[in-house]
Amino acid sequence: MSVPALRGSQVTLRPMTHADVPLLTKWGSNPEFRHYQWGQKPGAFTEGNAKAWIERMSRQGDSACWVIEHDGRPIGFANYRDFHPKGKSAEIGIGIGEPHLWGKHLGRDALEALLRYLFDELGLHRVGLAVVGFNDRAIAMYKAVGFEVEGIERDGVGTEDGYIDDVKMGIVVGRPRPDFDPQPVTLEGKHVRLVPLRMAHAPALLEAADEDDIWRWMVPRPKGLEGYERYIRWALDQQIVGAQLPFAVIRKLDGVLVGTTRYAHIDPPNRTIEIGYTLYGKGARRTPVNTESKLLLLRHAFETLRANRVWLQTDKRNERSQAAIARLGAIKEGELRNERILADGHLRTSVIFGITKDDWPDVRERLLGYLAR
Repeated sequence: MSVPALRGSQVTLRPMTHADVPLLTKWGSNPEFRHYQWGQKPGAFTEGNAKAWIERMSRQGDSACWVIEHDGRPIGFANYRDFHPKGKSAEIGIGIGEPHLWGKHLGRDALEALLRYLFDELGLHRVGLAVVGFNDRAIAMYKAVGFEVEGIERDGVGTEDGYIDDVKMGIVVGRPRPDFDPQPVTLEGKHVRLVPLRMAHAPALLEAADEDDIWRWMVPRPKGLEGYERYIRWALDQQIVGAQLPFAVIRKLDGVLVGTTRYAHIDPPNRTIEIGYTLYGKGARRTPVNTESKLLLLRHAFETLRANRVWLQTDKRNERSQAAIARLGAIKEGELRNERILADGHLRTSVIFGITKDDWPDVRERLLGYLAR
């Protein structure tokens, strides 16, 4: 069976041939592409590598590959492989080889065109893929199209620097994702912009948050830039499995990162979510930053995600945080005694506050009133 051309709204996928070897060697030798696509250090993707790749992806009845074109020029590749007729399944791969075009939804457009072909024309039941664990943009894109994380193969990919995690994802016909499914999004107000937290935010978060007052009740405290990189990486690992959704808080006045916050304890069946892990630098405290950040998060939770309940918690010893949460209009619901062991060995009692969907209209007016003053 010949490989057809595929069309998306912004891209065209044409069958790849050996004449495209120079394109693969160019893309495969790009340091950024090598890092995020394969977890490899800078190096050369040779002509031999490219020819072998095309041959592997051009086995009749098992695989096929395409060049992705945008505005009439090649920008990347797509493929399927490991076709299993009995299980009606295959694995896929997508790569945009021009890093300056990342984030423009071209890979998503190509992916959707490929999936239409695999499901509608070839009649597949399941499509799977694997992506290196730190490629957060790609993971978010795959989720947006409908893929679910099915597992994380710890240290599944060997590199020159050691081992990295491999995230396994899949999309299955007739198995829709949950209705309550928070995904990375930018939330914008008058004073702040909440953007998806990235590893690149580590230096700015270190600058904003490296002070004693912030970490008195939030331990362990990150140490240096590497510590803040680990802090963000853990949050993004939680995002991969759908447990959390972290944001960087950007002050719109000057574009400075002034803190971070996140959704946590995401519970799709019950449509509940926590707002937590919130911290702001000195220049952002006692300003509209926290009030508007909470307004944006609560509004998105109740009005877009259709949450039944949003809850917040804090260390019982942190009286300032309790007062700030109560000021939002959240109701104190109780305490969880000795709820967790902190890094310093202390047994923390957590004070729990909640806002239900019935509470939300009053809370919204309360927060809007604060911001109008």
